[in-house]
Amino acid sequence: MNRLIVVIICASIMILGTGCQGVFDTISKETVMVKQISRVNETNEAEYEGILSQDAVKTLSLNAVNKYFDENLTMDEFQFELVVIDQNKFKVLLSEAEYAPKVKPAPAPKVKPELKLDDQTEFAPYSGGLYYTTLTKLTSPNEVYDIVLNARDGDVIKVARAGTLKNFANTSEEDDLLVKYGMNKVTPLATKFIQDKGSYPLSDLSLNESMISKGSVVELYYTSKDGDKLKYAVTVNLKRNEVVGFSKDVMALLSYYSRL
Repeated sequence: MNRLIVVIICASIMILGTGCQGVFDTISKETVMVKQISRVNETNEAEYEGILSQDAVKTLSLNAVNKYFDENLTMDEFQFELVVIDQNKFKVLLSEAEYAPKVKPAPAPKVKPELKLDDQTEFAPYSGGLYYTTLTKLTSPNEVYDIVLNARDGDVIKVARAGTLKNFANTSEEDDLLVKYGMNKVTPLATKFIQDKGSYPLSDLSLNESMISKGSVVELYYTSKDGDKLKYAVTVNLKRNEVVGFSKDVMALLSYYSRL
């Protein structure tokens, strides 16, 4: 009996050492490893090559609010909404703003300037599109900020206190406000803003007074020295007596066309 048991055990060892190896050899070890690696890397969050992550955009947007409006706010104070607009979509928005019929237009400039827009150079920096970010303060839902960033490098091309940009209409009340404050008080606010926080030297810019949009919120437009390109739009709220927003380059052009 003992000999029989020994024989059975030896036979079993031989089967495990030879026959089962053939079974395992039918499955490629490399294939199994590839599948395991694939599962590890699976994610539900879309990744776009060459543009900023959402976390980076949130941080840069909050930094923009603190920088341009002299605040000291923190991430946990806000609800964030992010939208990415690609370059082609932005071109469509710009074209629609320029040529769309106006039902009740705000006061238009006396003479619409001939602003040059070269697609090859003006839009090249925005090949990755634009990030539109809205920050809403949780404890005060009426406190809202709009930020627009270059999706590739995070350059800030628009900031605004959204709740303070409501009235570009030119009524008698707004006329009275403008007379009270005077453009000689409004212009220095915009000038100082550009000097302190702008991307271009003030010496390279010219204020185009014919392009000013008036109301209780006044928007001043700064062009290149030759007047061909719109570089800045700076928005001043007369009642608050402060700058409440700015946009530059193609975003300034969109702002200008939207006011016509």
